[in-house]
Amino acid sequence: MRIVQVISLLLIMTQFGYAADGARWGAEDLRRELMQWFAKHGHEAPVSESIGPLDPRLSLAACANLSIVPRSAAGSSFMMTCTGPTAWRYVLTTDARGVGASPQLLKEQGGAEKRWPVVVAKATLSTGMILTNDLIEETLQANVPPGQALKSLSQAIGMRLTSGVTSGAVLTARNIIKSPLVMKGETVNLLAAGQGFEIATPARAEEDGYEGDLISVKNVRTGAPMKGRLQRDKTVVVVRF
Repeated sequence: MRIVQVISLLLIMTQFGYAADGARWGAEDLRRELMQWFAKHGHEAPVSESIGPLDPRLSLAACANLSIVPRSAAGSSFMMTCTGPTAWRYVLTTDARGVGASPQLLKEQGGAEKRWPVVVAKATLSTGMILTNDLIEETLQANVPPGQALKSLSQAIGMRLTSGVTSGAVLTARNIIKSPLVMKGETVNLLAAGQGFEIATPARAEEDGYEGDLISVKNVRTGAPMKGRLQRDKTVVVVRF
């Protein structure tokens, strides 16, 4: 029975890297080393508790020659490698997204930084706002963008937000819809034409409308409701009195 207990203990010690003598590193030491790596390379360090997975029983030989390498440009997974007489490797992850390796570090590692084009908000934007050049901008980012992310201003300019976004947020197709040519309450040019006559007068749109839509308007001067076909120049051509 004693022999079985000794063998079991040796297996546990081997699994977690225990040794009879010498300095040891535990879970908090690995967290400390990774957080120091973040600081060294100019990144905001993640919350210590977000670094893992780490077993509190972990014990590795203290390392005098440790290298830490991001496993991707997203910078959420890291390979820790100890070289020397007590060599070991350990993979850690963190929820601190977008802290990918700096271009210089990736160059040193013989890699190239992959960057993705995205469209981001210059400021916090509210639902219903029409996107213009002064509200959004194109940029490149090191972390993989969300699904359906917009890649260029041409995809976004003139579109309307279906939900509010914060400053710096990446815009996606889920955030936008095609903006109406005319919005409810907007003043339009109402045009009534017939054989030998043409009358133009200002009117107020009673509903949103896209080019080619038949929309309801109200004559500003008389208050009379009318229906008309919306043209590209925001003229509503009366089709029914």
